[in-house]
Amino acid sequence: MKRIEAEFSLSLGEFRMASYYGLFLRHRRALQILFGVLLFALAYYFGAVLGLGAPNPLVFLLAGAYLVWVLLLFAGTEWDIRRYLRTPQNLIGCKYKVTVDDHRLRIEIPEREIRDSYNLHKLACCFELNALFLFYTTPQDVYILPKRVLHAGEVEALRAELAADLKEGFSSRFLPKK
Repeated sequence: MKRIEAEFSLSLGEFRMASYYGLFLRHRRALQILFGVLLFALAYYFGAVLGLGAPNPLVFLLAGAYLVWVLLLFAGTEWDIRRYLRTPQNLIGCKYKVTVDDHRLRIEIPEREIRDSYNLHKLACCFELNALFLFYTTPQDVYILPKRVLHAGEVEALRAELAADLKEGFSSRFLPKK
């Protein structure tokens, strides 16, 4: 693979996108159940309006409780983002230098004296979103690489390299279906 180098500053929007993606990963099953409960409650409501039966308030209470839970979940995520922004060592707005070559990921953030290097095949996992690559060095620690700083050919080359090195540890909706 040809060497890929990128220099950028991470924006709050990109950090927020990564945070919410992590939230959806952690609570995927519960959010799927929420979606099902809300669809059922909506269908149940329309059935009751059309006179197909008497409405049971327990269904709407359950749907409302799930909605409150989701709002609290989102509020907690926003709280965590704001708390992170108040820490003196936050990385939003810092200059990053990311290099990918020879099956290695190198990340430098001179303002915070961070110089890390990882074998790609030893990453915990990696996700490709519409606008970001998320490199999880551990299940809790993530580095964000915005696609806006890469050329189209570099995005394709990085995707192919990650798919080859991480196999099942790389997730992207842009990969061809098997």
